[in-house]
Amino acid sequence: MTGKRETVFRGNGVSPGIVLGQALKLDSQHRVVLRTSVPAHLIDEEVNRLETAIAASREQLETLKARLEKEVGFEQSYILEANLLMLDDRSLIAEMAGIVRQEQANAEWAVRCVEDRIRRAYLSLDDQYFRERVSDIESVLERLILNLSGAKPLRWETLPQDVIIVAQAFNPAFFATIDLERVRGLALEGGGRTSHTAILARSLGLPAVMEIRDFIPEVTTGDTLLLDGDEGRVILHPSPERLGSVRIRLEEFLVMAQPPAPAGTATATRDGVRVVLKANTELPLEVLVAQRSAAEGIGLFRSELLFLKNAGHAPTMEDQLETYSMLAREMSPHPVAVRTLDLGAENGWSGVDISGQSNPSMGLRGIRLSLVKEELFAAQVEAILRASCSGKVEIVLPMIASVEEVRAAKAVIERIGRELLDACGPAVAAVPIGVMVEVPAAVISLEALAHEVDFLCVGTNDLIQYLLAVDRGNPKVAHLFQPLHPAMLRSLGRIASVAAAQNKPVRICGEMSANPVFAVLLLGMGFTELSMNCMSIAHIRKVIREVTMTSAAEIARRALEFQTAGETAEFLLAEVGRVVTCDLSPYVREVVGVDSGGMASQAANAPIR
Repeated sequence: MTGKRETVFRGNGVSPGIVLGQALKLDSQHRVVLRTSVPAHLIDEEVNRLETAIAASREQLETLKARLEKEVGFEQSYILEANLLMLDDRSLIAEMAGIVRQEQANAEWAVRCVEDRIRRAYLSLDDQYFRERVSDIESVLERLILNLSGAKPLRWETLPQDVIIVAQAFNPAFFATIDLERVRGLALEGGGRTSHTAILARSLGLPAVMEIRDFIPEVTTGDTLLLDGDEGRVILHPSPERLGSVRIRLEEFLVMAQPPAPAGTATATRDGVRVVLKANTELPLEVLVAQRSAAEGIGLFRSELLFLKNAGHAPTMEDQLETYSMLAREMSPHPVAVRTLDLGAENGWSGVDISGQSNPSMGLRGIRLSLVKEELFAAQVEAILRASCSGKVEIVLPMIASVEEVRAAKAVIERIGRELLDACGPAVAAVPIGVMVEVPAAVISLEALAHEVDFLCVGTNDLIQYLLAVDRGNPKVAHLFQPLHPAMLRSLGRIASVAAAQNKPVRICGEMSANPVFAVLLLGMGFTELSMNCMSIAHIRKVIREVTMTSAAEIARRALEFQTAGETAEFLLAEVGRVVTCDLSPYVREVVGVDSGGMASQAANAPIR
């Protein structure tokens, strides 16, 4: 097409669709900040300058949020609420002002110090969802630095036609300022499937590929790009032969119907089996999206952000109570499951010294840290139990590997419950207790663990990682992170069997639930309670309504007969494709494995219905 050599770049397809457009390359706005000394008599003036920049940043984001809500709807605009909450966080503002006063340093330096501290905390977490929040934090604090320096944030009033934005990262706030009719897709070196930018891209129907390696240096603004969000590829200077081979797909994507309106609350299979869909959340404001998605409760509230937003101290019991009570009220009559603190695989939170661990993922973390730092655990338990006065709440204990850990945790919970009985009434004694099943020891000893608790939660991401001894964040072994590994499927089968035998409710809380192929498999294995990101609930509800439990059970039975993940993936894509109407191509790479090469391509091109 241009006479230039075609080059194929692979990444992670985070929003489906295929588009052709012209590259618009964005330079990083991450400014170099130098430390300058501020004379003692000007310290108050410097703090005032910081507060003025915070106010200006807040006003800008409020305007962007209102515009985003008007342009693309409430479900998308809520994401900017997280940015606004950072600017309203008194502890963060106090930390920045404290650096100015204690170090007699300029405000820009104070902001950068706080940004670096938070970035280290998030990037050291094992949970990929948290790691992908880094770009959101950077975007807010970068805006603050721009306002301090007097520079104007990037403006997007007009864009060329048919552009594909190429960048290291893309601030979700930009969606409120650009002409979405002119943007065809996103090609980013950073980000990930659970990043806010990816969530917005999917909601807007904007194809996106992220985590593209060695891409930006090879691209110039104006270059022709073919972006394939289904297969996770970006082709620079696509050849005429390439364009000819995808012509029909390009045309089909342009005329694709908009996704259906949100469905009603009740979810059941075609043959009448009831399925409960819940939301995984981490920010209090996500409760609004969970409501709009007709989630039947919060299946997992990750409480770590309540702790990480404070530089060196834990949130008070009262602070936590305010959050948990709000969640319980808003989700009533449905329950809210609060996972107790799962810090420990990182060294970035100075509230507890957990540094010096050579293998923090298997060190002092999760329930182990809670039982060592019992005062932290007790304060959180008290807040959860007190919140039972506002609605239904549940306690979920993370990283459980033994009955002893469960009994020790229950002893703390029961002691605090007795202390609160007079003040709060019998509701505190009725709060259900569950455990995360996410380490192999929990699977093997599940009968004993299940006997101790009221319900079970399966953390599929961690269970795969620990079961297969694969660091999912390590690109050299990421291809070995296989949800369909026979050992993983047999473990899931065992969990479902033990839960049924002991009549204990069990829910899947990992993101396997958000993939329609996996969802049908899990349903067939007997899991009728699935918890996932809010944005996936309506789609999975539609899929479940199209299948029968009988057909799902037969698919699951046959899937367990295969000896390799590849064989299982090929079978599932074909069989699930026969019973659902949705396009499975966006999920192929996740099903077969991101680095499975030719097999992924074959599966993507194979007829599945």
